[in-house]
Amino acid sequence: MKAKKILTAMKWGFFWGIVGVFILTGSPAKGQPPENWTTGIAYDVVPEAKITKVGWYMGKTEVGVTLLYEVGIRNVSAKPVRFRLIIYPLDGDPIAGLYPLSKRKGKPLALEPKEEMVLKWPMMAKEFPKGFALVVKAVEP
Repeated sequence: MKAKKILTAMKWGFFWGIVGVFILTGSPAKGQPPENWTTGIAYDVVPEAKITKVGWYMGKTEVGVTLLYEVGIRNVSAKPVRFRLIIYPLDGDPIAGLYPLSKRKGKPLALEPKEEMVLKWPMMAKEFPKGFALVVKAVEP
């Protein structure tokens, strides 16, 4: 009986661990795009960050040809900061991700002052968007 309870607890722990990882790294975006945005590219960026590169193109992925966003962010503050990028396509579901995505050897889980990182974000879309918004927020490392 005791072993059955332990096994059940382990199963639930595993389940909630997976759910937690999904929420923290690849979950659908929470929040809202910039107000009064109806077309083109809109930006909502915290003062600690600077967007250094914005690109979008159709590229090959494991699931075929899809839309890829390439976004560079630089930390312009005096302390290490981790950022959350949310991409809101005008006609689709938003996606979110972190800069940096995971721990890096010998570095904190944040961008150092003046450090820049460029990451690619795949979207399950077969055509270019009519517009999109980039929202950058600071999060605790």
